[in-house]
Amino acid sequence: MEGKQQNLPVNLVELDRENPRIRRFLEDYEGELTDDRVALALDVAADTSEDGMGATSPEKLRNSILANKGIMQPIIVNRLADGRLVCIEGNTRLWIYRDFKSNGVEGDWSRIPAIVHENLEGFEVDAIRLQAHLVGPRAWDAYSKAKYQWELHYKHMMPLDRLVDLCGGDRRDVQRSINAYADMENHFRKLHEPEEPYLTQRFSGFVELQSNKVRTAILKSGFTLDDFAKWIKDERIKGLAGVRQLPRVLGDKKAREVFVKKGLKAALDVLEKPEVNSTLREASVAQLARVLTEKIESLPWAEIQRLRADPDDDMLRYLIDAQESLTTFLAELDK
Repeated sequence: MEGKQQNLPVNLVELDRENPRIRRFLEDYEGELTDDRVALALDVAADTSEDGMGATSPEKLRNSILANKGIMQPIIVNRLADGRLVCIEGNTRLWIYRDFKSNGVEGDWSRIPAIVHENLEGFEVDAIRLQAHLVGPRAWDAYSKAKYQWELHYKHMMPLDRLVDLCGGDRRDVQRSINAYADMENHFRKLHEPEEPYLTQRFSGFVELQSNKVRTAILKSGFTLDDFAKWIKDERIKGLAGVRQLPRVLGDKKAREVFVKKGLKAALDVLEKPEVNSTLREASVAQLARVLTEKIESLPWAEIQRLRADPDDDMLRYLIDAQESLTTFLAELDK
């Protein structure tokens, strides 16, 4: 399947009604496929992705296209036998161009780069969709993105504002990412022997280290960032989200001593171990799992909002501990 690259007028390219997200939307809603409805189908109107997974949200994509004055990767279009042009990959990018054009956003949004194929068969269209969305290029992991951002900023002297524009994200997040990479390289890498695997998955711990609260607690307690890196390497802090709990642990003399010897989980138990009555202790795992599910599903919205505002809440800590135990347990069952 070879196509030719062209710059196509955006008003002549049709959005793909067979696109899985658009088709799913059409199954639930009746009426004309207006641009507003397409925006809902493609989730273009709001930033709803989980950044920690490395996905590019619609809002970040819009910002990046705006900063670059266009797209770097052409959309893919199928020219049908009757001459119609249908976008089979890149519907979100096409919609953004149309939206910029209709709202008079500065720039030329009347044409969009495209790879045009002639009268593709159904199986060929499916192959393109699968490659693009299921088995296509993988998103960079957080460490790799931070490394690239650091190199652009410090080696190639790219201004931070320009870097933020190109990433399509938030200045604070980009700065945290760059600083976390620098801390990891300065304090974590030197703990590894030349042939020892360098666990870049631990990067999230160094992102949490960018919190002034965490950093101050470490230094105020007489420890160094080298100590922190060693705690990460030795798995004194197994769940990296637990880094947020360091201020509580290091601020208590007894918990601090237990942490250095046995790790974060033991130290947190010293601080506060919730009382569990005999009825709960005698309940089966199945009973506890069912009740926990019911409790979580019935949590009031106000309580969810409160937990969002207080990530250090004990309830979240116990839930994270439970999640880690369940993940390990279920992984054992799959072996």
